[in-house]
Amino acid sequence: MSATKKSSRFLPDNASFSYEEFPFYWLARVHAIYSLEMEKVLKKLGTDIPTRRVLLMLRLHGTVSVSELATHAIIKLSTLTRIVQRMREEGLVETRTNADDARITDVLVTPKGEALTDRIQEATKKIYVKGYTNLTDTQLAKLTQTLQVMFHNFSDG
Repeated sequence: MSATKKSSRFLPDNASFSYEEFPFYWLARVHAIYSLEMEKVLKKLGTDIPTRRVLLMLRLHGTVSVSELATHAIIKLSTLTRIVQRMREEGLVETRTNADDARITDVLVTPKGEALTDRIQEATKKIYVKGYTNLTDTQLAKLTQTLQVMFHNFSDG
């Protein structure tokens, strides 16, 4: 059975379609409420979601190029460039020319940025705990796996 035939009831133009069973409806709702919760917590720290994304990527990967940050922080390159400039002015990051390729700008976190990252991690932990309530480790792993498949379906096409 083809993937389209098998999943046809999940296509909006199908007679048996129900938005309550539409995965993208739930993805959008979960993302929206997650973003609202994050914004509330981050606003109290004087920061925002894009800054959090950049700081977490730098914590995970150390020095990262602006283009890599854009990919992994899910922010358009032109927008990320402005965010990094703002963060540099705030003393959260430093930028430097890549030693191997002068066309590449690398970004690294400062001690002030590390301190903010620590505060962000502590303040947002309760959001994840709340979101993961009533889900087993197996369910979370399967959800992640399913979302990765969907991501690759879009990015491979």
